[in-house]
Amino acid sequence: MSGYMWPVRLTLLAAVWLTAVPAHAHGPGLAGPDPSASYTNRLIERAQRLGLHEAGQWQRLLHYRRSKYSAGVESENDGAAFFLSRRGKRDPRAELAATLRAFFSPLTKAQRRANAERGKGVPHPICRFPARFAWLSQQLGFDAARLPVTGCPGFVDFLREVDPGGVTLVFSSYYLNNPASAFGHTLLRFRKASAMVAGDRRDLLDYAVDFSADVDTGNALLYAIKGLFGMFPGTVKRMPFYYKVREYGDYETRDIWEYELNLTPRQVFMLLAHIWEVGRTFFRYFYIDENCSYRILMFLEAANPELDLVEHLGEAVLPADTVKAVMRNPGLVKAIHYRPSLRTQFKHAIAGMDDDDLDHVELLAEDAGHPLPATWSDRHRSQVLDAAADLFDVRNVKDLIKKRDGQAAEHKRELLRRRAALGLKSPPPDVPAPVEERPDGGHGSKRAGLGGGGREGLRGFGTLDFRLAMHDLADPSTGYPELAQLEFLPTRLRVWPSSNRIQLTLDDFAVVRIVSLTSIDRFDQSISWKVETGVRTFERMGCDRCLAGYGRGGGGLARAFMGRALVLFATLDLSLQAGPDLTGVADSPLRAGAGPFLGARLRLDPNLVVLLVGEWLWYPKQPDESQWGAEATLRWSFARDLAVSVEAAARPFGLDAELMLLSYF
Repeated sequence: MSGYMWPVRLTLLAAVWLTAVPAHAHGPGLAGPDPSASYTNRLIERAQRLGLHEAGQWQRLLHYRRSKYSAGVESENDGAAFFLSRRGKRDPRAELAATLRAFFSPLTKAQRRANAERGKGVPHPICRFPARFAWLSQQLGFDAARLPVTGCPGFVDFLREVDPGGVTLVFSSYYLNNPASAFGHTLLRFRKASAMVAGDRRDLLDYAVDFSADVDTGNALLYAIKGLFGMFPGTVKRMPFYYKVREYGDYETRDIWEYELNLTPRQVFMLLAHIWEVGRTFFRYFYIDENCSYRILMFLEAANPELDLVEHLGEAVLPADTVKAVMRNPGLVKAIHYRPSLRTQFKHAIAGMDDDDLDHVELLAEDAGHPLPATWSDRHRSQVLDAAADLFDVRNVKDLIKKRDGQAAEHKRELLRRRAALGLKSPPPDVPAPVEERPDGGHGSKRAGLGGGGREGLRGFGTLDFRLAMHDLADPSTGYPELAQLEFLPTRLRVWPSSNRIQLTLDDFAVVRIVSLTSIDRFDQSISWKVETGVRTFERMGCDRCLAGYGRGGGGLARAFMGRALVLFATLDLSLQAGPDLTGVADSPLRAGAGPFLGARLRLDPNLVVLLVGEWLWYPKQPDESQWGAEATLRWSFARDLAVSVEAAARPFGLDAELMLLSYF
């Protein structure tokens, strides 16, 4: 086999050893008849003279960052096995010296004995840290004759298994039904060189590398607490790419965006070698910042220290921020590909079908033997059978995978037998990429706002607005899910000026606010839902402008029209408030109410949205037992990260109106 990929494959598979040629091949060397210890000391002295412990590549390979709690740096890696010096976590110089000594030292008797007893034990440091070895060898010109090992079969087998011909950053879209994936997810995909050379479309057999938390609880509250405070270990997982496509595109019906990266063969090797290094250790996983997205960027920077990725991130790091950081490095992304989910493919397949065709699609998904009209052509039959098979997959994907001999599998086989009997080849699905949903095109995930307004019959006020992440229904929809709202720590303060002082009040603070709307149709009857919790200033709740905690949730239905430009939704909500100044159930400080919530969202333009909502809540046998409210928002995004928002709210105690300037960053 010939072609440009052969040099790439040979470089990747052999680079760790090609860098360790005799020293004279690298220029001025340290070779000679010195004993091993003396040779290693001279290497250490030269490394210190060159300041290699301060070099960007070394700092990134060891994940050193400026310490938050003391002077100097500290590695973000939290596994003791990642360091060869006892001081290595906070001392780059000590870790580099210990690494050089370990590279030229044979395994101890205890290690060799453990290896013999277990069949496979602790590999030599050269084989545990091939990225460090490759870089230090390049910088110092190692004498290969002095190395205590001549090969690392485990690492070389790993390279052969991955067979890397290129690297792709993968973004899976937002999935609100799973807290771990609500903000989306990023991972790396290594494209197989052999398939690229042959021109085969076997990308599902590619290798995927994922960084995620090792979760030990199914409790949503405990998950949130442990995730926020770094109480989960985060580890690297390696798997065939089709596992992730099945999880995201099939199980969770999430579209996937793939950003093909422009890395050199050596950079691809360094990336894989570093992934091998961190695969035996862990990082504390923080849901807000040091998460999957942050760590993926750190891996890419370790492979190519010239990249400027992490500096583009803020205090909170979302998967979409990873994509934006990559796109800010000119030339790093050479192609963008779209992989539609199973549900998206089905919707594309039925686009343009009339009601009669859709009836038959539904009936075939329920009964594989359902007869089709004799007047139909074979092409017409094939289109309906293909759509029915897709619908059946959407509804039964887990059973089809886990129970290969079950009733669902037999139903699918019958559909495929009928389809094959027609003798027509189905065209490959050609779902157009929805460019407006690309995550790199969206507004910044954080938001700050400044504005002012007035209340009917009262003085004016100023407004300060802040949100840590990430999107609400009135925000411009480009790059975000059209029918979803996910906000983390949205905060709004009111400033009330007077003649002798300025009063600052907390109007609203939410820990999280989620709205998930699913447009119902004949094939999807999913419930729309919402949940939020936080602290708010309440009026007419048995108190006068008192601060209290609240929680609210509800479920209902939504229906989209005009290509989702208009969506109408309604939920039945349960609302709870608690605070020392409230008067509620049996004169307690707890209030409980329920009632309908109605809404309409109209997208006049991708950058111009109107949102109308109204509510009525009944608090039985409590003061002020009925509450109602209506809000209207007109938001115009006149630049990618700037918007003007006109907002009005009507409640029993009066009408508020305000004008806001919002900045996304």
